[in-house]
Amino acid sequence: MQSLQYGSMANIDILRFLIGFVMLSYGSWSDLKTRRVPNLVWIYGGILGSVLLIYELSTIWEDYGLYLWALLFATFTLFFNSFVDEYILDKNQAMLWKSSQYLAILCSIYFFFNFDSDDISKNNYQLLDFISIPFLMILMYIWFYFGPTIGGADVKAIMAISLITPFSITFTDDSLTAFDDRGFPYPFVIFMNSLLIYLFIPICLAIFNIIKGNIESPFFQIFFGTKMELNRAKESFVWPMQQVVGKRVVMVAFVKHKSDSDKDWNRLEDEGIDYPWVTLKIPYIIPLALSFVITAFFGDIFSSNIVQPLNSLFS
Repeated sequence: MQSLQYGSMANIDILRFLIGFVMLSYGSWSDLKTRRVPNLVWIYGGILGSVLLIYELSTIWEDYGLYLWALLFATFTLFFNSFVDEYILDKNQAMLWKSSQYLAILCSIYFFFNFDSDDISKNNYQLLDFISIPFLMILMYIWFYFGPTIGGADVKAIMAISLITPFSITFTDDSLTAFDDRGFPYPFVIFMNSLLIYLFIPICLAIFNIIKGNIESPFFQIFFGTKMELNRAKESFVWPMQQVVGKRVVMVAFVKHKSDSDKDWNRLEDEGIDYPWVTLKIPYIIPLALSFVITAFFGDIFSSNIVQPLNSLFS
């Protein structure tokens, strides 16, 4: 019986991985080619993840209580709330959605007043995995509205991942974890690993520029961009790192993404700059997709290579 259950869970892990892999692969391709990702990519991924989550919850909820179903409903509402504003709802649909939001608030209150703290340690702290899903979604809302530059598609991708892979997935026996018994909630591990991968982009750009011989003063730009033929740059998803100020061509450390690039390109052309320095519009979904695959095979690389070494310095 145990082997049958293990096989069933392993099959679900494979299914979750395939759903996430297909979703992020298509999202990365679409974002790279058009800088747009259809909402349906994340909606379909979130729905499939939700169905699997409901199935798994139906097998364990009695270990906790009805409050876990309440948390799940509030979580689903939080996810789909990120899409509703982009669609036109008729009067009945708007009323139904508003009712769902009120019900989600009541479910959240029910959860906070009914969950037992002793349940947290059950099933290897699985309750933390459930709680981490809406927590990560709220964090993404905050990051999108108040934090560093991040696209709406990036936020929706991370939120969809939290539904598709809420529990740890590993295809190897020596997967890295932050702690001995278990690691951080799996969606957070994917997110943290993606940040680590993103940090490698400047290093890769520097190596590329050194190989190409693109080494010019003040040198910092080799970590954030490369040189590109002007006409090609105009048609590519890049921003100019060089700008004309007065009668001088200067290198800018921080590119204003909302600036009028067309005027900047024309000014550079007037100054005879045929190969300007440009910074690439690299979609965050690409390192996120890489992280999704790497995490499934290698585990929590971020904590093992950054958090633990730093912690050892102060222990």
